[in-house]
Amino acid sequence: MENGQSERKFSFASDILGGQILSRSKVNQYFILYLFALILIFISINLGVEKTQLTMRRNQRELKNLKADYTAKAARLQYLSKRNEVEQRLITQDSKLKRPQDPAKAVKLVERYKQ
Repeated sequence: MENGQSERKFSFASDILGGQILSRSKVNQYFILYLFALILIFISINLGVEKTQLTMRRNQRELKNLKADYTAKAARLQYLSKRNEVEQRLITQDSKLKRPQDPAKAVKLVERYKQ
């Protein structure tokens, strides 16, 4: 009876998935633990890389949205800073500011203390 149990047929489901193949083989248990540790390290590194790539994609999407927002605001500001637009806004807000009659003059600075 003892001899019949040791020469039992190989069953894929129970031997490989159940782990009996490791107990029957003459493989060192430390080697199996080493392989298990390597697999865990490999999985954790891959998950870390995937998380980093996901963060990079999110940041790129956010940068794209912010760049579009900046471009729209810059165009609007450039449009509003035109002389005609400034005058129209002053008129609509009933401002008492008026256009200067004389053009601006250059101011020369004189050095007072010469050494």
